[in-house]
Amino acid sequence: MDSEIVDAVTEWESAPFSGGYEGLHGLADREFSGAVTQGTVWAFMLNGRLIGVEDGSVSSFDEADGTVYEAPADALPLLYAMQGHGEKQAQYYTNEKPISEADATLSSGSFTGYIELSENVLSGDYYTVYYGGKSMSVAFVGNSRQLLTDEEAFERADDEVGIYTVYAADLEVIDIPEPAGAADEESPGSAARSTDQPDSETDADTADTTETADSVTPTPSPSETSSAPPNSATSSSETASTETTDTEGKRPTATKTAAAAETNGGPSVAQSTSAASASAASTAEADGEQNDDAFSAEAEWRNAKTIPSLDPSSDPDEKTASRSAAQRSASKSPQGQSTAGKKLSRKQLRQRLKRAEKVMEKAEAQHEQLVKERDSAVAERDAAREELESVREQLSEAEAEVDRLEAQLESGPTADVSGMSGGRSMSTTEALEGTNLLVRYASKGDATLEDALSGAATQEEVRGNLRIDSHTTFDSNGVSVDGTPFETFLDDRIELAFTRWLVEEFLFDIQQTGNQTDLKGIYEAIPAINRAEIRGSVSLDTDDEESIDAEFDLVVRDKRDQPLFVADFNESNQPVGGAVVNSLVRDGSEIIQHEESFAGAFAVTTSYYKGEALDAAADATGGGLLSASRGKSFVYISRKQGFHLCLIERLGDTFDLHVPEL
Repeated sequence: MDSEIVDAVTEWESAPFSGGYEGLHGLADREFSGAVTQGTVWAFMLNGRLIGVEDGSVSSFDEADGTVYEAPADALPLLYAMQGHGEKQAQYYTNEKPISEADATLSSGSFTGYIELSENVLSGDYYTVYYGGKSMSVAFVGNSRQLLTDEEAFERADDEVGIYTVYAADLEVIDIPEPAGAADEESPGSAARSTDQPDSETDADTADTTETADSVTPTPSPSETSSAPPNSATSSSETASTETTDTEGKRPTATKTAAAAETNGGPSVAQSTSAASASAASTAEADGEQNDDAFSAEAEWRNAKTIPSLDPSSDPDEKTASRSAAQRSASKSPQGQSTAGKKLSRKQLRQRLKRAEKVMEKAEAQHEQLVKERDSAVAERDAAREELESVREQLSEAEAEVDRLEAQLESGPTADVSGMSGGRSMSTTEALEGTNLLVRYASKGDATLEDALSGAATQEEVRGNLRIDSHTTFDSNGVSVDGTPFETFLDDRIELAFTRWLVEEFLFDIQQTGNQTDLKGIYEAIPAINRAEIRGSVSLDTDDEESIDAEFDLVVRDKRDQPLFVADFNESNQPVGGAVVNSLVRDGSEIIQHEESFAGAFAVTTSYYKGEALDAAADATGGGLLSASRGKSFVYISRKQGFHLCLIERLGDTFDLHVPEL
């Protein structure tokens, strides 16, 4: 069985298991939901029914001992029994087809399988499990993998944005064998199970058919539609034609009536025997037809393996027809009489009160959510205004630069602005776009970052052997940038300072604070740094012929030009809001899907980060399906993909890692 499922199940509440088949029957009698293990063999049970055995067969439990794990939610054993055996049927984007729309179609189509929403979802993993159209929902959210169930899990999934997959799964209820010697010597458990043995050919047929119909019936989630498998407790045909005799089977009322008539008949009632027998026969025939219809429908939904059409145009009619049928069935009592005039019991009133309170709680939660969304919209508007002001300042600077260059062109060649004969002047943008920073060693035989990673070199030894050279696409001799010699201009740039901190400081900070595992992706990528491309870009291949370039203030690459890190710098006095962090997360998420070498995204500011920026970073760093977090501040894209998100404040000449905290 999948190791991730084993890890999840073994965290459930556990107890010793013994007795082999008799022990399984005991779990069935108390309608147990969870898992049972014996050695490497696992069995899943739902509401007392054995629904799957992994890495073995049910015979593995004969006279065996082991451990029993009780599920915190009924949906989990059903989900785990299906996972690994599901057949992928379709995949949808939530913005194009919401989960609620697919749920309505699958429920009305008596589908058996599950929906998995985990791809491109940052907050967690979401599932809705179906058995014959009936559904239950679970979710694992946040770094702590908090378990959500039922309506809360379904609504959270329906509100998420991502890609979900629909899997069809075969699932059969497995009969639990009787213990050895059960036929000769009854135990208390077996006696309870055999209290209603069939005493005639008719009764035997009825008992066999009833056992088939009384299959696994998951507790429906709030998202379940009005369609239900024929063995549902609310089936009007079954209510009208059967009565409960014990916990295992049902016997037609007509058969009991006939038996009573045959037992009580005698000379004093001979003249009425013929009429009574005829009445009893007609009732049994009608009941038999109803049972045949019910069991035919049972077979249809039990054998459902494929997905019905998810064409939205067909859904409203199906929902309306299903809802109308349910309303007609619910409006009548078992005798076909209207219940409109009946007085409600105290229990019914309490149930209605609970439902009303639940509706009110949901409305209050929606109100709070709308207030948060309003506040968030206001904050985003303010951030947009600040960003607009920054862009306007940059535009003003660019216009001034254009005017200066045009004036130089009109006046013709002049003496070098920097005072150096024969030199020329460049703009800041032009100089930065043509510059790369190369990480080199005075001697590769001396201390390197690889040596430091293995613990064979100290920080002082590496720093003494390491150097950062500049490489330009232009001849930098005699060049000045806005009146400053190029070498002096570059020495004062944040791009150079950050690159130097990355290779000379950060790796050793991680070592000294013991975060080699929590920041493993960054820690192991630093020694592979070959160059830092100022004002660089990363090409993202798409399904179209044209590729898209994601641009950054700095792109750090290895020897094969694969991107290792990206960084954006904010050198204004304005604090950084959530928009900058969200943009960096969005671009980084695109890169990791195309470049496996990508390890981290950095936001660097000379000001400070607002609370909304920290909230955005926290929201982006979630866990994945059935797995623990990959480390601190890790943006999880899929089961095996993700990258670290770091927020850094530059205070004077030093860089302070604000997120995550070391």
